Amino acid sequence: MPQDPVRLLPPAEAAELPAADADGQRVLDRVAEGSNVVVLGAPGTGKTSLALRLLAEAVAGGRDAVLLAPTRARADWLRGRAAHLLREGHGDGVVRVRTPAALALTILTTSLTMRPGPLPPPVLLAGAEEDSALASMVSTVTWPGLPAEATGSRAFRSELRNLLARAGELGVSADDLADLGRRLNVPIWGPASQLLSTWDAQGRASAERRAQTRKMDTARLQDRAVEALSSWGSDAVTVRRPVPDLVLVDDYQDCTAATARLLTALATPDPDGHRAQIVVLGDPDVAVETFRGGTPSLLIAAEDHSGLAATRLRLTTCYRGNPAIAAVVADQSARVPVTGTTAHRQTTLAPQSSARSSAGPSSGASDAERPQAAAGVEVILAASAWQEHAHVARALRLEHVHHGTAWSQMAVIVRSAADAETLARDLRRRGVPLASRTPAVLLRAEPAAAALLDIVRAAIRDQLGGHGEPPQRDAAINLLTSPLVGLTTMDLRRLRRRLRQNPPAAAPHASAPEPSEPRTTVPTTGPAPVPAVDPTADPAARTRTRTGGDAALLALLADPEQASGFARSLDGQPLSAQADRLLIAARILEALRSAIGQTPAEAPRDVEALLWAAWNASERAEAWRTTALLPSASSVRTLLSEAAEHDLDVVTTLFKRAEVWAERHPGQDASSFLAELDAEVLPSDSVAPQGRRPEGVAVMTPAGCAGQEWELVVVVGLERDRWPDLRLRDSLTRTGLLVDAVTGRLTTDTAAPGEGSGGSGAVAAARAQVRADERRMLIMALSRASRRLLLTATADAEHAPSPFLTEIAHNAGISLTDADGAPLLTPDTGDLTLRGLVGELRHAAICGNLETATDAERRRGRAAVDLLADLARQGVPGADPATWIGATGPTSTAPLITAGERIRVSPSDVEGLAACPLKWFLTRSGGSTPASDAQALGSLVHAVAERAESEHLRGPALREAFEERLSDLGYPATWQGGLAADRARAMIERLDAYLADCDALGVRADVEQPVRADVDIPLSVLSPAVRQRAGLRTPTKGGDAVPVTISGRIDRLEHLGGLSGDDPEDSAGPDRNGTVRVIDLKTGQRVPKDVQRHPQLATYRLALSSQGLDVVGGALVLLGKEPSKRSGDGYVLAPPGAALDPSPAALEPAQETAEDPGDKEANGAADSSEEYWAEELVAAAAVAGVGPQIEARTGEHCRTCRVKDSCPVQVEGRRVVS
Repeated sequence: MPQDPVRLLPPAEAAELPAADADGQRVLDRVAEGSNVVVLGAPGTGKTSLALRLLAEAVAGGRDAVLLAPTRARADWLRGRAAHLLREGHGDGVVRVRTPAALALTILTTSLTMRPGPLPPPVLLAGAEEDSALASMVSTVTWPGLPAEATGSRAFRSELRNLLARAGELGVSADDLADLGRRLNVPIWGPASQLLSTWDAQGRASAERRAQTRKMDTARLQDRAVEALSSWGSDAVTVRRPVPDLVLVDDYQDCTAATARLLTALATPDPDGHRAQIVVLGDPDVAVETFRGGTPSLLIAAEDHSGLAATRLRLTTCYRGNPAIAAVVADQSARVPVTGTTAHRQTTLAPQSSARSSAGPSSGASDAERPQAAAGVEVILAASAWQEHAHVARALRLEHVHHGTAWSQMAVIVRSAADAETLARDLRRRGVPLASRTPAVLLRAEPAAAALLDIVRAAIRDQLGGHGEPPQRDAAINLLTSPLVGLTTMDLRRLRRRLRQNPPAAAPHASAPEPSEPRTTVPTTGPAPVPAVDPTADPAARTRTRTGGDAALLALLADPEQASGFARSLDGQPLSAQADRLLIAARILEALRSAIGQTPAEAPRDVEALLWAAWNASERAEAWRTTALLPSASSVRTLLSEAAEHDLDVVTTLFKRAEVWAERHPGQDASSFLAELDAEVLPSDSVAPQGRRPEGVAVMTPAGCAGQEWELVVVVGLERDRWPDLRLRDSLTRTGLLVDAVTGRLTTDTAAPGEGSGGSGAVAAARAQVRADERRMLIMALSRASRRLLLTATADAEHAPSPFLTEIAHNAGISLTDADGAPLLTPDTGDLTLRGLVGELRHAAICGNLETATDAERRRGRAAVDLLADLARQGVPGADPATWIGATGPTSTAPLITAGERIRVSPSDVEGLAACPLKWFLTRSGGSTPASDAQALGSLVHAVAERAESEHLRGPALREAFEERLSDLGYPATWQGGLAADRARAMIERLDAYLADCDALGVRADVEQPVRADVDIPLSVLSPAVRQRAGLRTPTKGGDAVPVTISGRIDRLEHLGGLSGDDPEDSAGPDRNGTVRVIDLKTGQRVPKDVQRHPQLATYRLALSSQGLDVVGGALVLLGKEPSKRSGDGYVLAPPGAALDPSPAALEPAQETAEDPGDKEANGAADSSEEYWAEELVAAAAVAGVGPQIEARTGEHCRTCRVKDSCPVQVEGRRVVS
């Protein structure tokens, strides 16, 4: 397909601000009088448009004005609009839209640096620095009821940082926190208050503590700015206070108490009488940042309680939506707890002809011009989550194709960011173009920019080698794995292996293995393997080993000519692409060494020149541009295209930032620029209007859609326990409780949830607040629609519509259930794309040809075949049956194991291959599912069992070790979660009973014992069927045995005799002179059929026997199965007594009677295979996994199989019928 030509798009036309109505004019007049004003308005009344108009008129009138937004994302969106409005004659380069923290940083920086004895500018602590500072402080405080392992963890410090941050924002002092802890019965706040007193001292000016003066967290930044403003004169700051003439705050309901204190300080006159005029706008019913300390009551407090003495004005006309949408929003708003007043909820819907939009240009066609343009409120109940996404994609495409609605005039809103990512991927796959998102981030946190900065930093520090010296390993590896080069750790392992096998002539031979590539050689018989590097050896030796493994790689990076020769030698081979990237890395290092070498010794190094040298040598510009412009047959921009475009944007921003810095700091060294970016915590602001981006549907959370509107809004995921999610927003440090108590959301005379006698009342109160927060987020989402509002949910065995959806449907007159109470599901749908149509036709054609098809399905199948034939003649991909999977034959007939190689299997492979080779193959090739709760429990129990044996934990000590890890399973504090925890505890009790019996019998065990053995299974002992398959598939030519390598790890290898285990020399491996048995711990409760011949146990026994061990048995310890009372044991052992069937089997006397020679010849093979059943089992499994033909088998495993749709013996897997 030819590539579309690249076209440069002009900047998007700026949307005109709507004219102020009567309410808006009253606000403009009052602001012109110089009064502080608080503006209340319901969604759609024009608060954001009014704020932008106030900003534009103030700047036009020569006033110094700034517009504040509570979050970085909202500030970025508002800044883009403001840049367009102010560019004509008022683009003076001043950032007019900021966050409160950014304004506070400017104030504090001016105060510290512009005084007679200048102090260093402030530096905001990054997460790692905060964690390091807290780590040294936490250990000095006693934490009652918490073990040292918990308080010393990073997770605990993270929660503690959150508590200290919220306390700072809320203005809670150390004494206040301790007092609240006593009143609310939260013991942890007592010791936390000791840290808070020290933490609160951050950033305070002090000539004696110059190093500490400049470091603080963002939570204290605004309060430090308030202190700086109050002491401006006494500090003898040489410039005026950087206080704007007008400060506008949009969405004030999401600001914190710290912002309120900063506004009060700005509104306080200085000695010259200058102060800031404050105008705040908001709606307490759509507060979406309460969990981060956002306080809706600030809108009420601004009138008379915060020092602003603001005049309250209301906006009473709604310019967004239609009567149906307005009724739903009003109904939900009425259910939100009242914050001060409800007067702002009383609005009048403007006539449709006068409705205005402040979100941007519309789709260009009026509703009258669109055929049957849908409007109002609709609900979709889908039969599954997959179908819910399919319905959303179809609705969006129908709206665009049938009604001409621009993609940019549609949005999908979900509750959480994780849901947004998942849904965005699915919509993109279904043919829905998505809006490009370029959130403001720190340059040093962006991989593309960080790669350039890191390699330039290494060049400045002389870490790139040269003159025969290789570059430093860390700098080289960081470059190789960065986006500039793009090698993975697996690529590096393969390159190292190739260089060790065939080292370049000039490169030193590096034969030492990498840490991830242990060099072990295991014989068929003999002692257990010994690691190539002793883990207790000298650390310096390990360093030398690791460095040696990279020596050849670093030598290539030091010499581009040698790297080029290495790349040419691999041309056309599997590692060719990786070698080319290695050459690019060598050229980057050479370019930087050259740029550094051309700079005179005393001259400052030019940061722009260094960045350009690395970027130009990387050749990423053209590669990323090509990827970003890749055409797509489904008109969907792929994830790779978006990532490439984003990386190009980041690099462009970095170069622009370096250019501006060089102009402002002439003659300074590049290291100063790097230090400035390292110290930056808040992303740098931009005043440039953004260019036009391709249109797409916005997918976001309620917090990200404030101030915006779309013609069609789809709210997804309105299911019970999902939206609303009524789980309490709290943690170990009870940060959520602190926010609720200080902001008045929870009475401070009520005990904390779960604490004391009043806990139940507090839980109810806390859940009520959570429900209110969830409803506010929903109102924010609902109120973004101007014409059509679509709500979706899944209704199946695990999901049900949420109460919110039920309320909305009742208000809109929509029925969700039938007369019997069953949900009214929307019929399943497919993708409204050409690819989706082909898929539906193929499905109908296949179903219509199955033996179970009805007459209607057969007619539909014949029609689908005719349509597919027509599409195939038109060249539509996927329509021609000749291109379907299964119709063209296999893509390869080569076996999975090449000639001469041993067949490597694990005991679990033998079990899987014995059940179904196809399921085993597909599962190993990507068909596996994420780890389940049962698998997580099994891993935890195995870890505890290993620790129990190594540390000899029994009884209470074992149970305590398990309780320490129980939280890792994430069981909820519910009745069902309690049952799951009790079941897990019962498994530990059974494990303890088994270990006690082992101790009583003097059994010593090696836990997690690795086993690796080469076993040659003679063909003569196998059945004719297996022997024939082995002859056809075994890669060893002319051999009379099946060469198998058994590799695995035994849960417990128990020693029943011989050594006592007292000799440490022999404790590292299995006992070669005594007898052993194999024990496998299972957390399930099902006893396998024919357990005396269990595949895993039999395979372990065969491997150990081949190494000379006397294996007397093996068993499964079923920790998940409750033992019978008659047994008297506290556990279940299967088979009883660990009695596996012998192999070779002992012949019964009746079998030894004389036989007819003819019968003996006919039955010899069958008798041999029965006698050597274990060898038969392992050989059959090994041969079945060789390929190229993989067999599908039916059985009990089919009931829970996850790959049925790829299995030819299942109806679901019949992709092609004749």
